[in-house]
Amino acid sequence: MNLVAVGNPETCSWLKLAGVGEIYPIEDEAIIDTLSILTDLWQREDVSIILITSDVAEKYHQPISNYMAKNLYPVILEIPSQVKGTKDPVAELIRQAVGIKLEF
Repeated sequence: MNLVAVGNPETCSWLKLAGVGEIYPIEDEAIIDTLSILTDLWQREDVSIILITSDVAEKYHQPISNYMAKNLYPVILEIPSQVKGTKDPVAELIRQAVGIKLEF
């Protein structure tokens, strides 16, 4: 069974580094593509968990809610996403440990 992530490019990069095998970075203007990606993932039998960042989940709340009301699998988990202007906890830890500020 596969763990898949759908979300903003920054969060997907971190999830890829953490070992998530399949990621789908979503840009803001890719509305039709995002819905088709979600629909394809929902129909795949090899996908057990879909991680969706909160910014993407917010934009596609209705289709995700409709799917979850009718289906148990794959499990859809909403995870927090890095929003511009908020602190990146990993960068903050590095700043405290090393004494330099990382900017992405």
